[in-house]
Amino acid sequence: MNQRDKTDPIPEIAYKWQNGTVTKEEKVFYEQWYSSFNDEELDLRETDYTSFDELEKSLYSKISVGLEDEKIKPSTSKLFPIWFKSAAAILVFAFGFLAYQSGWFSLLNAPGKTKAVILPGTNMATLKLSNGKILQLSSTKLGLKIDSDDLEYIDGSSIVLDKTSVVTKEMEIKTPNGGTYQVELPDGTKVWLNASSSILLAANFLSNPERRLKLQGEAYFEVAKVSTAVNGITKRKPFIITVNDKSIEVLGTHFNVRAYNSEPSLKTTLLEGSVRVVDGNNTRKLVPGEQATALNGLINVNKVDVEEAIAWKNGNFQFTNEGIERIMQDIARWYNVEVVYSGPVTKESFGGAISRNKPLHDVLSSLEETGGVHFKIEGRRVIVMP
Repeated sequence: MNQRDKTDPIPEIAYKWQNGTVTKEEKVFYEQWYSSFNDEELDLRETDYTSFDELEKSLYSKISVGLEDEKIKPSTSKLFPIWFKSAAAILVFAFGFLAYQSGWFSLLNAPGKTKAVILPGTNMATLKLSNGKILQLSSTKLGLKIDSDDLEYIDGSSIVLDKTSVVTKEMEIKTPNGGTYQVELPDGTKVWLNASSSILLAANFLSNPERRLKLQGEAYFEVAKVSTAVNGITKRKPFIITVNDKSIEVLGTHFNVRAYNSEPSLKTTLLEGSVRVVDGNNTRKLVPGEQATALNGLINVNKVDVEEAIAWKNGNFQFTNEGIERIMQDIARWYNVEVVYSGPVTKESFGGAISRNKPLHDVLSSLEETGGVHFKIEGRRVIVMP
């Protein structure tokens, strides 16, 4: 591997993005750096490069034009550093930009040979307070911590707003399409929100006899054990999640809940501990490794691969014998795209795992390898074809 300038983080981040080791914080830094360029002055995105020679010629052509416009003469030795800086900047930009596409020539192999690169989701969420104020949470932070009567990020940095007795009032944490966020509740419970999901925290969450919250979408929970004294007897304080007319009663556990409004059923997958799923008059208690599917007052329980249920939390898409429509729902939410179908929808089932940190065209290319489905990207619309 070639030596890279350690004083300039961009080549290092670009290299790490290319080989899949880049962190979320580095992605944010890179995107901010990339967006700072004037596309009119340096536009590498409007041309397909079939070889490095073509790219190199284009780059040096742009350098020469820039030097000519600024009336810089490279033959003057004292101006060499200026010329070199301009060339280095463009070459670093090119290296970073192409690595940003997750491979030197990945655009040529993208479904539909689209020039657009749709990047995966990242840390994004809003916090809505009881007074209606909505705060955009930082995308550079791992998550939000609600502690006593205060709000801060998980790393301890503060959130600047009127926070007087915030935990005594209702609040909502919500992720958009293409967003994910971690939340630590006042009792120490940890929640990971998937894209297009929200939790609504009841007022006086910790001081109530029961810890209650409402969920929409998908979330993974690691519920803290909290005890309370009732008539001199110490009992574990219940933790209850409500989803429309259904509820999940928790007894200190790790589990995943999937309850999108666009999907008819509620799915609860238990990894550790114990939960009770309630739908109308029906109640089922789960043991680790089981998944409850609640629909129309009925609850079915099956043994499942729990790693598949929480693959999204670990940065992956993972499916076993899933139809393309179900898969595309997850892809649409994570990449914030519209999905439309052209022609008959394939009845083929798909299985496998792929990183959610890849650009969209890489994910679609993997699905295309089965031969049962094809895609075309137009802007932020994905067309699914037989």
